[in-house]
Amino acid sequence: MLEKEQIQILMRLYELEQSLAAMYALFAEKFPAHRELWAVLVKEELEHADAVQKLYGLTYENAVFFPEGSIRCAAVESMLDHVKKTCEIARVDKLTAEQALEFSRDIESSLIAKNIFDHFEVDLDFTAKLRYLRDSSEKHAGLVQMEIDKCNKAARGTGV
Repeated sequence: MLEKEQIQILMRLYELEQSLAAMYALFAEKFPAHRELWAVLVKEELEHADAVQKLYGLTYENAVFFPEGSIRCAAVESMLDHVKKTCEIARVDKLTAEQALEFSRDIESSLIAKNIFDHFEVDLDFTAKLRYLRDSSEKHAGLVQMEIDKCNKAARGTGV
């Protein structure tokens, strides 16, 4: 059975993934030049939220174990607050496309650095799902960085 802190962490992880999807959807509206990138990120963050929800359920079936490790609820909440504040800034048009891209890269990199999905211990059947969660955060950071590089290259006048 999960302890209260573990349940809170999983609930906040789910909320974080949902909030990231909402943020990327907002960015798609505000920064349509990067709409394809945002669409990919929205889709995959929603998949992440579903996966976290599934992992949460599996903990009650003893198919997944979640020893907290070094991740704390306050750390996830801090990331979640940062995402929400960034959305508020974007809604009032106080965020540039470049800032949105940089924030996106930084938040995805932060998820990687915290090794959030490395804290789950899963049965062999669920190893691929967990690997997907870990790998896609790296992929997201890379996709956003490529978009930033493309923008920088265009700004220097060397073309896309």
